[in-house]
Amino acid sequence: MPKSSALHCVAASCLLGVLAASAQAAASKGGELGLRFNSPEVLDLAERSQKVRGGGSVAVGELTSADAERIFAAPAIDENPPALRFSDDEFGCTKPSRRCSMEHERQLIAAAAAAVKRDGRRLTITPSAGVPAVFVDWKQPTTKTADGDEESHWYLGRLPGSGYVRVEVQFGHDAPGNFLINPQSGQSAFVHNGADLVSPSPDGRLLLTWNALNPPFSLRVAALDAAGPRLALQCSAADGEPRITPVFKGWQGVAGFDLVLEIGEQSKSMARAALHVSRDGSHWRIAASDIARVDRLRLSCQENTALP
Repeated sequence: MPKSSALHCVAASCLLGVLAASAQAAASKGGELGLRFNSPEVLDLAERSQKVRGGGSVAVGELTSADAERIFAAPAIDENPPALRFSDDEFGCTKPSRRCSMEHERQLIAAAAAAVKRDGRRLTITPSAGVPAVFVDWKQPTTKTADGDEESHWYLGRLPGSGYVRVEVQFGHDAPGNFLINPQSGQSAFVHNGADLVSPSPDGRLLLTWNALNPPFSLRVAALDAAGPRLALQCSAADGEPRITPVFKGWQGVAGFDLVLEIGEQSKSMARAALHVSRDGSHWRIAASDIARVDRLRLSCQENTALP
């Protein structure tokens, strides 16, 4: 065979190999570092700039004095302990260790059959339809010019109610988070778990999240339904003074929750406004104890009118 023909065959083989690798990469979600919170296909619920697509404005109505008194008197619920428990707590290891965690994860993966697979550093979630989501454990060592970083992942089973698959990610320099993956479509959302309040509704089909420490005030509610995850409601206040600190007072049924907005610096004389937020069919309703004060905060809420 002429030398040029041999080179041509080698080049063709290389091309086929590249095409095969590209096809394999296209058949799963996640690049070299796997699926991450900032991957384009992930709904990042920890990101304040998230906007409701095709949404409409939600007006604020009057809250009855009886409801306001009930909300003010209710105990506060913060991010600790997290509603989505950390992997160490889920696994229940007497002395947390990677070996113990791997054994508990192995049992969960075995129960999930072909839907979940662990291959060393790669954790693959395969939905019934759609492309697999691949999570990769990686570690970047510290150098003289840069800090090291790492991510590791644990499969934690299904969420009650929605049946969404849960994968915890542990960061080198941040609070852990959770990927919530639709078991049919493979679409996924990300939430911080520990730094942010994360609270599923009693039926598990809605998920409320916000961060109370970093202004301006912003909350998001996601729908964890068959077509989700989707942003169902987003509320935010204008940046600047006064500072607004949200205090969660709990879910009221499967489609409503209460909160208090503490306005200004922490003191006995600080202003407070009680809010009840609820979903009525395909629309959201917001009622406040002091509409005039809430209006001055320039609180803006948008709903996803496309949701059933």
